[in-house]
Amino acid sequence: MSDQIILASGSEIRAQLLRNAGLDFGVSLARVDEESVRASLQAEHASPRDIADTLAELKAHRGAARHPEALVIGSDQLLARIEGDYFNVLGLPLLELLSYLTLRGTLPS
Repeated sequence: MSDQIILASGSEIRAQLLRNAGLDFGVSLARVDEESVRASLQAEHASPRDIADTLAELKAHRGAARHPEALVIGSDQLLARIEGDYFNVLGLPLLELLSYLTLRGTLPS
């Protein structure tokens, strides 16, 4: 393995975290159909943690296939599960989550 680090994500937030840590890295977008994977895992009643882990692993594997000598970082996250609904922090604008909670009458005060 070389000293090369690859972020398998187009997330500017994740890239900024790495820059703030003083790391030199490249970015290689991992094309993963996140919605299909998420829907499939939700149908199997996977936990939010398992869904995020699976998506992160898929991204890392895809990136590693293109950069076999590099350390490839794949990551994903889910914000919460609210009565069966999953919210993806990076894919769902916060405004949409707040609107959902407001319509349900469950917006924390």
